Amino acid sequence: MKFSIFLWVCTCCVVVAHEKGPLPVPTYFHRRHENGSIVNAKDPRTRNWMDGPFDNRISQENIDAKLKVWPEEVENAGQVTVLWEGIPNPTKDDRIGYYCPFYDNPKHALDTIDVTKSPTWHEGYGYYTVNLFNMRAACVFRYYNSAKALVAVSNKVKFTNGDIYSPLHVHLSMTNKPTEMRVMWNSAKIDRGILCRYGKSKVFNMTQTTFESHTYKASDMCESPANNNATWYWDPGYIYDVLLTELEPNTRYYYSCGTEEYMTPTYNFTTPITPGDKTPFNFIVYGDMGLEAFPEGIETAKLVRQEIDSHDVRFVYHHGDLSYATGLAYIWEQWFHLIQPYASLIPYMVGIGNHEYDHVSGHAKDPSKQPNFRPSWFNGGTDSGGECGVPMFHRWHMPDNGLAIYWYSYDYGMVHMVMLSTEHDYRPGSPQYIWLENDLKSVDRTKTPFIMVGGHRPMYCSEAYPVNYGIALHMQQYFEDMFYKYKVTVGLWAHYHAYERTCKVYRNECRDDGILHLLIGSGGRSLDRDEWYKKEWSVFHKTDYGYGRFSVKNSTHIFFEFVENSSQTVLDSVWITAD
Repeated sequence: MKFSIFLWVCTCCVVVAHEKGPLPVPTYFHRRHENGSIVNAKDPRTRNWMDGPFDNRISQENIDAKLKVWPEEVENAGQVTVLWEGIPNPTKDDRIGYYCPFYDNPKHALDTIDVTKSPTWHEGYGYYTVNLFNMRAACVFRYYNSAKALVAVSNKVKFTNGDIYSPLHVHLSMTNKPTEMRVMWNSAKIDRGILCRYGKSKVFNMTQTTFESHTYKASDMCESPANNNATWYWDPGYIYDVLLTELEPNTRYYYSCGTEEYMTPTYNFTTPITPGDKTPFNFIVYGDMGLEAFPEGIETAKLVRQEIDSHDVRFVYHHGDLSYATGLAYIWEQWFHLIQPYASLIPYMVGIGNHEYDHVSGHAKDPSKQPNFRPSWFNGGTDSGGECGVPMFHRWHMPDNGLAIYWYSYDYGMVHMVMLSTEHDYRPGSPQYIWLENDLKSVDRTKTPFIMVGGHRPMYCSEAYPVNYGIALHMQQYFEDMFYKYKVTVGLWAHYHAYERTCKVYRNECRDDGILHLLIGSGGRSLDRDEWYKKEWSVFHKTDYGYGRFSVKNSTHIFFEFVENSSQTVLDSVWITAD
């Protein structure tokens, strides 16, 4: 394998010298430039206006100025119109900031409105429409003139079902028991009274009041911008974790969670299929999603929600690069709102990616408590924006048979699913490597004839990014013989923003007893360059947005399809057979 890596470096790097660069992050209001491109929140020019000093006293000159938000009460992510009038001596440098909580520092605006976006701004009045997300606080808009003097303050924004204690971001996950389902959500801190009611009908006959809660501070994270309390951190509230028990497998249940005063709507889920049960089922796979800045993230969410109704999809397997918050706290709020319509109905199983985890300094704060994995051939860098996995660690709870969100496995009907962390050490002798081998050797193939192992970075991908391709060769060096020994059926990967399917491959050769690899990093983030190395094992590739749909038919056959977002048609498909 060392020779093959050397040979690749000598022959392939001359094909193309491109590597991935940093990706822009949308502002809270998802502002766009005149040419339609997004305003990058991380561009220092975006926040130049927030440099002080500010004068927060309204002068006599500005006493008649008015700023109003309409409607005064709005749903989470609902649209409001910000109206202003009576502004004396307006200039093109005036700005309206949005503050949560209402008393926040002037320099800590969630976002700003350029008053010149309203055609009548120069006459001292205007309006602008934005979408607002519930940040578990009373929030206001403030109008500041070009001298950074406060001109007017709006009414407080109210959200339906309570500003602070509304249960937000509801999502499900599986344990290793088909008789359990985990529910998590977010609100302001509540010390008691947390509960979930559930049952086989909307007349709930079961209640669970045992819960755990989590939160995190800016100082819990490793690097800037995530740990910059004065610029990019906003209080995430508390994340509540309730385990529903005494359920029947493969059965629909209805549930509602929160407190007596503030409960979620009634949702439903279907419990997992017992290992070995030959009931057919479907599930969805994708990675690299993100938010509306590249609008295919929204399209993926919409289509997966439809899949639940049209194909009875049972769970999502999202193998890394979830929100692309990269240190900007409000992105997590908005991304969870995006996935809640289906994450509240089916388990949403996640793995960690470079944009959730990778960091260079502050490693003592890493909640995985694993040694820093930075061999010379690895390009981890600061891709998480300093988060080092902290938000993801607190916001998700995966099966407890591995290491938290980082590596774990579960059985679902006829399939054994494994999630790995490609950001942690996976070399022979590492905790993850030892765990994986023990997991694979313990699989009962009479119950789960299919084994699917995945993680964020791919083991096989022919996309022309030299450093990332070199990492793939090292993954082959460390993992491939183990996969072959234990007859892994499918490898599931992401990281590249594209789709690719290999033949059944082993040691870079197509073989009947090899492993099928699927790269599905097409969930919504900006697409990669459409440049590929020529590899015999690459059967199909497409630089396009979409997701993978698995239809487990019986104990010998699975049908896989890659569905394109734009056309909602199947671009590629293959039958997968058990050995």
